[in-house]
Amino acid sequence: MGLRPRSSLKFEWDIVMQLPGICGVHYKSTTSTVGVHQKSQPVIPSFFAKQSKDFIPPTIPTPAPVITYAIDPASEITGTQMMGIIARPTPLAPNRHAVNVLAALEKAMRNLPALPDASDSDEIAAFSGNVPTDLVKEEAWEYLDPMLNRFLGFNRIAESLFNMLRGGERGLSAMVQYLKEFVGLYDIDGALLEGKVQRLVNVIQSQCITLTRSNNTYS
Repeated sequence: MGLRPRSSLKFEWDIVMQLPGICGVHYKSTTSTVGVHQKSQPVIPSFFAKQSKDFIPPTIPTPAPVITYAIDPASEITGTQMMGIIARPTPLAPNRHAVNVLAALEKAMRNLPALPDASDSDEIAAFSGNVPTDLVKEEAWEYLDPMLNRFLGFNRIAESLFNMLRGGERGLSAMVQYLKEFVGLYDIDGALLEGKVQRLVNVIQSQCITLTRSNNTYS
């Protein structure tokens, strides 16, 4: 079987291309198939694309964060404002010696006659105010000592001191209450308080005895 020349093959191909309904249908079918295939291509990436998952809350509750504060154990909070709250010193157990000294003063006061009410101008009225809460413990006595000295005096005679005693809301009872609170708040040693308070006790006792004797004389 001999080979046909190229010109003969080209002529036959041109005739086939001109025939209606053959290559045109095949071409359109091929074209439509390719188009469908190309349109279907984006579906494949979208299928493998990462799908968003709805958030499912954990079944175990998450604890709230805890904020801790480091506090120096050697520091004291006295009148310092923290978190909107003013911290005040907690009263300590009063010194036993100081308690006994003030108890002796209260006992002596029971024998006092009625005293005139104190006014703001009387020296004893200085003890009717509030006890300061912002003093340094080691310096608290330096605050109280001058107050006692102004009232008791260093060289004041017993009769003069007795005449300065007053009653009422600003008088001797207020003074004792002030000393109790001050001693308890700053742990004042009774040895510091004893000399001054005992002098007042002695004045009260001696003057009460003198008044009692005078009343017995005139009765």
